[in-house]
Amino acid sequence: MNKVKTGKLYGIGVGPGDPELLTLKAVRLIKSADIISYPTNQAGKSIAWQIAAPHAPKATKKLGFYVPINVNRAAANLAYDDAAKKISKHLDAGLDVACLCEGDAFFYGSFAYIFERLVDNFATEIIPSMPAFVAASAALKIPMLIQNEDLQIIPATLDEAILIDKIRTGNNIAIYKVGRHFAKLRQILEKFNLLDKANLVEYVSQKQQKVTPMASTNHDTRPYFSMIIINKR
Repeated sequence: MNKVKTGKLYGIGVGPGDPELLTLKAVRLIKSADIISYPTNQAGKSIAWQIAAPHAPKATKKLGFYVPINVNRAAANLAYDDAAKKISKHLDAGLDVACLCEGDAFFYGSFAYIFERLVDNFATEIIPSMPAFVAASAALKIPMLIQNEDLQIIPATLDEAILIDKIRTGNNIAIYKVGRHFAKLRQILEKFNLLDKANLVEYVSQKQQKVTPMASTNHDTRPYFSMIIINKR
């Protein structure tokens, strides 16, 4: 007896926010997928879906899944378990599922958690995309790397001592997950006289994009979709 063919899982990075920054391959697969899946907030809204929506057929079936953002990963893991089960049912039925992810699927991407739960049982393909720090460099009109320069990419959630060490020793630095850690980061930059070498980029490539020199900021909390770019040259 022939084995029933299962569907294919696509992990699609939709880029930093501008729908026109999706790759041609991402757009093609979004148009052809049987199911489009994506993470949502508690209200059911999804930035990943908002980015992809202009390219998706109106009749496409959608599967949103809520993932709590919390320091305690237990709730998030349960949410990913549940989402993976729902996606697997569609794959078992022979349907192709495009799972959307803000930014790049494997660069701090939520899809990585779906992938690890399903990769052993289903065919998968990852479609890379533009990560936010590349878009931020373009927004700043400051080259991220020149010649033999290196780049450090760090999450603001690291312990303060580690942040200090990396910021002090790095030449070009992209700090992700700034949000509620902004005041701490600003204090570090001020301590090492780096405020004039750093810029804050909020909602990069989106309509509400905002670029602010760190020297012109205060200590207020910033949106979750904020990053700091440091260029010491």
